Amino acid sequence: MRRLMLAMGLVAWALSMPVAHAASPPPIVGKDAPDFVLKALDGTNLRLSEFRGQVVLVSFWARWASDSRQELPALNRINRTYERAGLVVLGISVDEDLRRAREYAEDMKLSYPVMFETGAQLGHDYQLEKMPMTILVDRSGVIRYAHVGFRRGDDRIFLDHIRELLRE
Repeated sequence: MRRLMLAMGLVAWALSMPVAHAASPPPIVGKDAPDFVLKALDGTNLRLSEFRGQVVLVSFWARWASDSRQELPALNRINRTYERAGLVVLGISVDEDLRRAREYAEDMKLSYPVMFETGAQLGHDYQLEKMPMTILVDRSGVIRYAHVGFRRGDDRIFLDHIRELLRE
Protein backbone atom coordinates (compact mmCIF):
# COMPACT_ATOMS: atom_id res chain seq x y z
CA MET A 1 0.00 0.00 0.00
CA ARG A 2 2.85 2.38 0.81
CA ARG A 3 4.38 1.72 -2.62
CA LEU A 4 1.08 2.50 -4.29
CA MET A 5 0.74 5.76 -2.34
CA LEU A 6 4.34 6.68 -3.16
CA ALA A 7 3.80 5.92 -6.85
CA MET A 8 0.59 7.98 -6.91
CA GLY A 9 2.41 10.86 -5.23
CA LEU A 10 5.21 10.72 -7.79
CA VAL A 11 2.71 10.70 -10.65
CA ALA A 12 0.87 13.70 -9.19
CA TRP A 13 4.15 15.55 -8.75
CA ALA A 14 5.27 14.75 -12.31
CA LEU A 15 1.93 15.92 -13.72
CA SER A 16 2.25 19.21 -11.88
CA MET A 17 5.66 19.94 -13.43
CA PRO A 18 5.92 22.00 -16.64
CA VAL A 19 6.16 19.85 -19.74
CA ALA A 20 9.71 19.75 -21.11
CA HIS A 21 9.83 20.49 -24.81
CA ALA A 22 12.67 20.82 -27.25
CA ALA A 23 14.37 24.17 -26.95
CA SER A 24 12.06 26.82 -28.31
CA PRO A 25 13.16 28.65 -31.44
CA PRO A 26 14.77 32.04 -30.98
CA PRO A 27 12.62 35.15 -31.41
CA ILE A 28 14.16 35.99 -34.78
CA VAL A 29 11.34 34.51 -36.84
CA GLY A 30 9.67 37.24 -38.88
CA LYS A 31 12.78 39.44 -38.93
CA ASP A 32 15.23 40.07 -41.77
CA ALA A 33 17.98 37.45 -41.80
CA PRO A 34 21.27 39.04 -40.71
CA ASP A 35 23.60 39.07 -43.70
CA PHE A 36 26.98 37.38 -43.51
CA VAL A 37 30.00 36.59 -45.64
CA LEU A 38 31.87 33.38 -44.82
CA LYS A 39 34.56 31.32 -46.49
CA ALA A 40 33.29 28.02 -47.84
CA LEU A 41 35.05 24.68 -47.85
CA ASP A 42 36.01 25.21 -51.50
CA GLY A 43 37.71 28.54 -50.66
CA THR A 44 35.04 30.87 -52.07
CA ASN A 45 33.35 33.57 -50.05
CA LEU A 46 29.57 33.26 -49.85
CA ARG A 47 27.18 36.03 -48.82
CA LEU A 48 23.67 35.20 -47.67
CA SER A 49 22.18 38.19 -49.53
CA GLU A 50 23.49 36.74 -52.83
CA PHE A 51 20.71 34.17 -52.60
CA ARG A 52 17.87 36.70 -52.37
CA GLY A 53 15.02 35.46 -54.56
CA GLN A 54 15.56 31.85 -53.48
CA VAL A 55 14.45 29.92 -50.41
CA VAL A 56 17.49 29.40 -48.18
CA LEU A 57 17.95 26.82 -45.44
CA VAL A 58 20.83 27.73 -43.14
CA SER A 59 22.05 25.03 -40.79
CA PHE A 60 24.37 25.98 -37.93
CA TRP A 61 26.10 22.82 -36.74
CA ALA A 62 29.07 21.45 -34.85
CA ARG A 63 30.75 18.08 -35.25
CA TRP A 64 30.64 17.50 -31.49
CA ALA A 65 26.84 17.86 -31.37
CA SER A 66 25.18 14.47 -31.76
CA ASP A 67 22.03 16.11 -33.17
CA SER A 68 24.16 17.59 -35.96
CA ARG A 69 25.39 14.13 -36.89
CA GLN A 70 21.78 13.11 -37.47
CA GLU A 71 20.70 16.30 -39.19
CA LEU A 72 23.46 16.66 -41.80
CA PRO A 73 22.57 13.52 -43.80
CA ALA A 74 18.88 14.55 -43.74
CA LEU A 75 19.78 18.00 -45.08
CA ASN A 76 21.91 16.36 -47.75
CA ARG A 77 18.84 14.44 -48.96
CA ILE A 78 16.69 17.58 -48.84
CA ASN A 79 19.27 19.52 -50.83
CA ARG A 80 19.53 16.88 -53.54
CA THR A 81 15.75 16.71 -53.87
CA TYR A 82 14.89 20.42 -53.82
CA GLU A 83 17.89 22.33 -55.18
CA ARG A 84 16.42 22.33 -58.70
CA ALA A 85 13.17 23.72 -57.30
CA GLY A 86 14.95 26.80 -55.92
CA LEU A 87 16.14 25.73 -52.48
CA VAL A 88 19.63 26.72 -51.35
CA VAL A 89 21.10 24.83 -48.38
CA LEU A 90 24.03 26.41 -46.56
CA GLY A 91 25.85 24.69 -43.72
CA ILE A 92 27.77 26.72 -41.17
CA SER A 93 30.12 24.94 -38.80
CA VAL A 94 30.71 26.75 -35.52
CA ASP A 95 33.52 24.41 -34.47
CA GLU A 96 36.59 26.10 -33.06
CA ASP A 97 38.88 23.44 -34.53
CA LEU A 98 38.69 24.26 -38.24
CA ARG A 99 40.86 21.34 -39.33
CA ARG A 100 38.64 18.77 -37.62
CA ALA A 101 35.45 20.50 -38.79
CA ARG A 102 36.73 20.51 -42.37
CA GLU A 103 37.60 16.80 -42.18
CA TYR A 104 34.20 16.03 -40.71
CA ALA A 105 32.38 17.95 -43.45
CA GLU A 106 34.45 16.22 -46.14
CA ASP A 107 33.77 12.79 -44.60
CA MET A 108 30.02 13.53 -44.62
CA LYS A 109 30.22 14.20 -48.41
CA LEU A 110 27.76 17.07 -48.15
CA SER A 111 26.26 18.19 -51.44
CA TYR A 112 25.78 21.80 -50.36
CA PRO A 113 28.22 24.59 -49.45
CA VAL A 114 29.78 24.35 -46.00
CA MET A 115 31.20 27.45 -44.37
CA PHE A 116 33.09 28.01 -41.15
CA GLU A 117 32.41 30.58 -38.42
CA THR A 118 34.60 30.67 -35.34
CA GLY A 119 33.73 34.16 -34.12
CA ALA A 120 30.88 35.09 -31.86
CA GLN A 121 29.15 37.75 -33.97
CA LEU A 122 27.10 35.45 -36.20
CA GLY A 123 26.02 33.37 -33.21
CA HIS A 124 24.91 36.56 -31.52
CA ASP A 125 23.10 37.81 -34.63
CA TYR A 126 21.17 34.54 -34.98
CA GLN A 127 20.77 33.99 -31.23
CA LEU A 128 22.37 30.56 -31.33
CA GLU A 129 21.92 28.60 -28.14
CA LYS A 130 22.21 24.96 -29.10
CA MET A 131 23.46 22.99 -32.08
CA PRO A 132 22.17 22.34 -34.58
CA MET A 133 19.94 25.28 -35.35
CA THR A 134 18.14 25.41 -38.67
CA ILE A 135 16.75 28.60 -40.20
CA LEU A 136 14.52 28.97 -43.26
CA VAL A 137 14.74 32.28 -45.07
CA ASP A 138 12.11 33.24 -47.64
CA ARG A 139 12.78 34.75 -51.06
CA SER A 140 12.71 38.30 -49.67
CA GLY A 141 15.27 37.57 -46.94
CA VAL A 142 12.92 37.18 -43.97
CA ILE A 143 13.39 34.35 -41.45
CA ARG A 144 10.20 32.35 -41.62
CA TYR A 145 11.11 29.34 -39.51
CA ALA A 146 13.73 28.46 -36.90
CA HIS A 147 14.29 25.07 -35.31
CA VAL A 148 16.70 24.22 -32.49
CA GLY A 149 18.07 20.69 -32.16
CA PHE A 150 17.23 17.73 -34.34
CA ARG A 151 15.25 14.59 -33.72
CA ARG A 152 14.32 11.83 -36.06
CA GLY A 153 11.40 13.05 -38.16
CA ASP A 154 12.26 16.75 -37.91
CA ASP A 155 13.27 16.67 -41.57
CA ARG A 156 9.59 16.10 -42.45
CA ILE A 157 8.73 19.31 -40.60
CA PHE A 158 11.46 21.11 -42.55
CA LEU A 159 10.02 19.75 -45.79
CA ASP A 160 6.54 21.06 -44.99
CA HIS A 161 7.93 24.57 -44.49
CA ILE A 162 10.24 24.32 -47.51
CA ARG A 163 7.42 23.26 -49.82
CA GLU A 164 5.24 26.08 -48.54
CA LEU A 165 7.97 28.68 -49.13
CA LEU A 166 8.78 27.31 -52.59
CA ARG A 167 5.10 27.66 -53.58
CA GLU A 168 5.05 31.36 -52.63
